[in-house]
Amino acid sequence: MATDIVATARELLDALGSNTGSDGRSDLLIRALGESLGQAPPEDARVAMATLASGVYSLDPAPAGIASRVVGAMIEAGHDPQPARAAMLGSLQQTLPACASIADEARAQIGDPPEDLDEDEADDWLAERGAQALNEVAARHPAAAVAWQRLQQVWPGAIALFSVDPAARAEAQDLAPIAARIEDVHEAAGWLLAMLTVLHDEPYVAIEPASGTGITGRMSGIVENFQLNTLLMDVFPGDERRVSEAAAAVARGEGPQRVEETVSGAWNLFSYRALQPGGELPDPSDLAFRDTWIWNEGMPADIPVLDGHRVILLGPAPYARTWPAQRMFLKLPARMTAGGLAPEALAAWLAKIEAAAR
Repeated sequence: MATDIVATARELLDALGSNTGSDGRSDLLIRALGESLGQAPPEDARVAMATLASGVYSLDPAPAGIASRVVGAMIEAGHDPQPARAAMLGSLQQTLPACASIADEARAQIGDPPEDLDEDEADDWLAERGAQALNEVAARHPAAAVAWQRLQQVWPGAIALFSVDPAARAEAQDLAPIAARIEDVHEAAGWLLAMLTVLHDEPYVAIEPASGTGITGRMSGIVENFQLNTLLMDVFPGDERRVSEAAAAVARGEGPQRVEETVSGAWNLFSYRALQPGGELPDPSDLAFRDTWIWNEGMPADIPVLDGHRVILLGPAPYARTWPAQRMFLKLPARMTAGGLAPEALAAWLAKIEAAAR
């Protein structure tokens, strides 16, 4: 069986590379690979994954996408992702800069919409001209156009890798600003940007000034602040549960990606810059302080850092906020440790925050 899985992976890579898979051969080989995986020794599964991962970098875009999805399925099934790391990162390092170059050149030739258009008409004009410009630029740069297509095909496998391999995420951090340049025009970029900005083992402190309660700990794997808010409601001290165990488990990456439940926010989250003299938070209805809110739609990486910690201040909510009990990425686990702040430590943090907020 060990020989079978390695041989099957090589045969599948050959079929994808020679474009002979359209007659159903690739489907048969993928099925055979899946049937072999459960019985294959780990080392042979690693060789099979490395073999297929090489295809995300070397094959034409469409077959590279098949290889990427098979590798992603292997990773999501619990196999060691390390053999896929170098090839997957190499593919992204090749494609993302080329895609950003196309997008930048296209933007430069779009120009401004006519002044007599209203906002909706201007958006439609920009979308139409943007698509036209991208096509024109791609025609002038065929190699970059292939990179654009490859990125569209291989990104799901990259998400599977980054979900379970923090070291791969760390190695790919320099790709996040490049993805940000094209997130508005390339589907893959938004997902990759969200994944690559996920914090790992990041120190934080959360304080509710009104109750004189605070916690500190570390957070990992939290993609967006909806998820952060849910986990805060789970770990922050209180007499009653603020969020169900099922919703908290979803936010931690345990069990299903979503449950049929709505989470109701307990607080308005503020950055440390919101703290007023005397240690109070602004009136939540005062929209002059909106720039100090930690918006649910944002990401933990956006939260300002003070003394090496992401600082989160908890205040009354200005209005009812609800969101579905779900997480963005199926296989990305999230963790939020929490230890209570003793009165002296809490007072020291509040003094430090108030001084920095001035």
